[in-house]
Amino acid sequence: MTDDRFRSDEGAREVREEYARLLSAYLPDVERTVVDGTHVLSAGPDGAPPVLLLHGSGGTSLNWANEIPQLARTHRVHAIDLPGEPGGTVVPRLPLEPGAHAAWLAGVSDALAAADATVIGESLGGWVALDYAAEHPARVRSLALLSPGGLGPRRIAPLLVAGLLSQLGEPGRRAAMQYFTGWTPPTGPGLGHDLGAFRGLVFRTFRPRTDGLPAFGDHALAGITARVSAAFGGRDRMLDGPRAAEHARAVFGEDAVALLAEAGHLLPDRAERVLAAAG
Repeated sequence: MTDDRFRSDEGAREVREEYARLLSAYLPDVERTVVDGTHVLSAGPDGAPPVLLLHGSGGTSLNWANEIPQLARTHRVHAIDLPGEPGGTVVPRLPLEPGAHAAWLAGVSDALAAADATVIGESLGGWVALDYAAEHPARVRSLALLSPGGLGPRRIAPLLVAGLLSQLGEPGRRAAMQYFTGWTPPTGPGLGHDLGAFRGLVFRTFRPRTDGLPAFGDHALAGITARVSAAFGGRDRMLDGPRAAEHARAVFGEDAVALLAEAGHLLPDRAERVLAAAG
């Protein structure tokens, strides 16, 4: 059966196989489960404080391969593949309207016995985390947002530049990814290099969603009761980091927000922020 998330059946197969290979190579001890079509990577002792990890657009739970083993020493970690993205979840792409992703995530977290969790989201995953915390505040112990959507406008001109670069073959696609995310994969062998190559494969084969992430109103955000930390890149080419940080400060307070002046969309100190948020 054709998977319409991808440009071809061959591309879908390549991504599935490489995803499985990288999981075996770098996260051999994680538990892989499927909850009503949602693919989840879990690790850490049962009964430990739960952490939910939500990746960004065009990503998978492999994005958290560096953080999962560290968090799993003291927490029960669940890295969740978002609906409609290139990971193992087969739930159809959900509408970007308030409550839709929150209802989905509530069902998944119930099945995982993680209804009182630290929730950490990056980019699109940050938007989903905000939706969940606003709709179900009692379920979120603390909320960590890494370049989240929903707090400021996205940038349009860099999309056009990235689109032009991506027409220049494989070197152009690599340049487009680096330009857009602000992240340059390591050249030597290892996790960073392999994740960079996997991102390139996904970029070449996956059909990303193109609808913008709606901004949350202050009334909805005011319903969030969890402790919040939010970080943004001053040179983010996907989202307007400075404006999003300004909005976040107005809602969550000055001390809850960091603006990294020289950072792009993917923050260089993400691991440290993730571990600090989990406590």
